[in-house]
Amino acid sequence: MAKAPSALESRMGSHETLGQRIRALRQYEGMTQAELAQAVGLSRSAIAHWETDRDGRVREYLPRLSELFNVPVEVFLNGMASQDTAVELTIDEIDLLKLYRSLDVGERLSVQRSIVRLQARRKKG
Repeated sequence: MAKAPSALESRMGSHETLGQRIRALRQYEGMTQAELAQAVGLSRSAIAHWETDRDGRVREYLPRLSELFNVPVEVFLNGMASQDTAVELTIDEIDLLKLYRSLDVGERLSVQRSIVRLQARRKKG
């Protein structure tokens, strides 16, 4: 029996930097740097510094970012959220999971959007 990843674990890999995780979540939510800056009360350039890992003060804003993006703080720190779920996976599901985990965060988000579009088409059809 294989352990299934949580939705957040699938969204964010552990190999990305803190700045890359912030950028990925911001983009996933469809926000601009300016919109995120306004939401946390900072300048757009401050967000740009976060996303390029040039600002050490970002950690003091993690609780606010966690609330804003509706993800646990640990997602920012290590790229994953813990959620133990035991399910049985088929061979093809395991293969897909391995392929998915090899993608970078942008590619993962693209795959997720494609799946959402396929689900929407399926519901209509």
